Amino acid sequence: MPTIEEYVNQIRDLAIIPPVLVSVLSLPDNTDLSFEKLENMVQSDQVLVARMLKLANSPFYSRGNRVSGIRQVITRLGFRTVRSMVAIALADSIFMHGNYRKFKDEVWSHSIATGVASHYLAHDYNMKDQEDFALVAGLLLDLGKVVLNSLDRKKYIEVLTEYLQEGQTKPIEEIEERLFQVRSEVIAVEAARIWQLPAAVIEILEQRPQKIEEQKDLSRLLNLADLLVRKLGFGRFQAHHESELDIYAEFYGIDLNDQYLQAKKKQIESDGLYQFCLSL
Repeated sequence: MPTIEEYVNQIRDLAIIPPVLVSVLSLPDNTDLSFEKLENMVQSDQVLVARMLKLANSPFYSRGNRVSGIRQVITRLGFRTVRSMVAIALADSIFMHGNYRKFKDEVWSHSIATGVASHYLAHDYNMKDQEDFALVAGLLLDLGKVVLNSLDRKKYIEVLTEYLQEGQTKPIEEIEERLFQVRSEVIAVEAARIWQLPAAVIEILEQRPQKIEEQKDLSRLLNLADLLVRKLGFGRFQAHHESELDIYAEFYGIDLNDQYLQAKKKQIESDGLYQFCLSL
């Protein structure tokens, strides 16, 4: 059975995170130089250009006025929104290593919903300057699962099969630890460091398993989003998730009534970025 060190060595050979995504996430906000660099980075990938134009011309964003170039997209939608769009447009290349039904249903759909929910929660709780980053970070919360699946797809199919058959009883992290000798949340941090993701992303991944009072604001918000979307049906919701969600709901003063839950579900499903992901 491989050790963590051996897994780390294997991770170095994986090409999961597109280099353009790392570069885009590292750009400083809204400067003339970062605007120009963002345009150049996107223009270098014709598949990405096509997806960005498709999204910008969707009913959610276009308002009837079509655009034909990336500069027009950035001008219309703004630097931060476009940076989020880049992450979403590249999302399927991150998750393509898990391109089978169980993985897509449990990991891909959950990750996208978590990102979108994180974006709206950041707005709700006066973190508007971090809305776009919250979306990207939410998308990357399940990075460790993607890595383990890429390292040994056959074994991760066993993880998901057992997880989905165990009903409400067994957390997926326990199954991962038994079959891989490591949890995906640990592997996520190691992978993020190797691929030189922004320090803020690494910090969020590090804080994910910590107690709520030990987490910083954005990490806490992302964990809320993770649990909330499970409650809404995006990913599996188990008994231990219920008690964890109650802790976060109490912290944020949320009444998890049907009206609140249905409003959040509608917000996610009607979001342009979420709908765009369904078309990938």
